[in-house]
Amino acid sequence: MLTQLDDGFEITAEPGRGRVRLRAVERPWNDEVLDFLCEIEDAGISATGAIRTLGGDSLPAWTAELAESYVGWDGVRSWRSLEHDLRIDATHDRRGHVSLRFAVRGPRGYEADAWEASACVQLDAGEDTKRFAAEVATFLA
Repeated sequence: MLTQLDDGFEITAEPGRGRVRLRAVERPWNDEVLDFLCEIEDAGISATGAIRTLGGDSLPAWTAELAESYVGWDGVRSWRSLEHDLRIDATHDRRGHVSLRFAVRGPRGYEADAWEASACVQLDAGEDTKRFAAEVATFLA
């Protein structure tokens, strides 16, 4: 389920399971650098990562490709932010569902010993995935 927030949006799985919030987008230096927060929650974990991108690191295009591939794909499709502080892995079960695993790393995600926490949410292929792509595009615009 997708829910708009005052400063972003939230994706939730079934009650009591994964929750992901993308919020507080900003351009700290009025250039291509675009920062936002990714907050994840799941059974027993809660983590927040400060995510740095260059103009969104093509996340809107990646999510649009997922939405266009509603019939499905094999394997994992992944997106990674500039400093590797956020990775999103997408899988399709070929039964109409897309699973998104959000993995937040910190404080310097590009370092091998950075901590990592992840949560998984599921969307229906088709309209839910299209709405997710639209939310990402609006959020990073």
